[in-house]
Amino acid sequence: MSTHHIRTYRHVRTLAPRRPRKRSVLSATILRLRVALRHDSLDSALARGADPASRQALAVRAMQLERPRHRRSLARTLRRAVDEATAPRPAARPAAVVIARKQILAHADDVLELAVRLDCPFPADPAGIAIAQRLVTDAVASPLYAGVGRSALDHLCRQAITGMGDPYA
Repeated sequence: MSTHHIRTYRHVRTLAPRRPRKRSVLSATILRLRVALRHDSLDSALARGADPASRQALAVRAMQLERPRHRRSLARTLRRAVDEATAPRPAARPAAVVIARKQILAHADDVLELAVRLDCPFPADPAGIAIAQRLVTDAVASPLYAGVGRSALDHLCRQAITGMGDPYA
């Protein structure tokens, strides 16, 4: 009699659905590594309006950009750029990225408004944060560092603020 119950139990158990497996720690680490290696291209895609839910790497990068600590860091960098542009030029400059002083002085209010929006505790869309990220980190093409176009800095600051969405919505 007990043999019969064991067979029945085994039979029922083999027909039971398997639980879905959780993603392994290794695959999560590989994903984070891919995001770290490709963060520039992911930031560009998010800045162009790519949906973070469309790919895991975009979702991870969007979460990184949305972190309050990261947003505060971007805001601090923008404020430092304005402070440096308004300060007298140093006689000797250490090996650092040179800012576009004239451009920043002409649009300091827009840069500071972007910094305020980044510091805002309300949620922000990753597209706008990605634009701000590109503005701060792209030393070659960013109007913060390269003197490109007279209103390029103003345009990008406005685009980033608009891209973050209404904080009170």
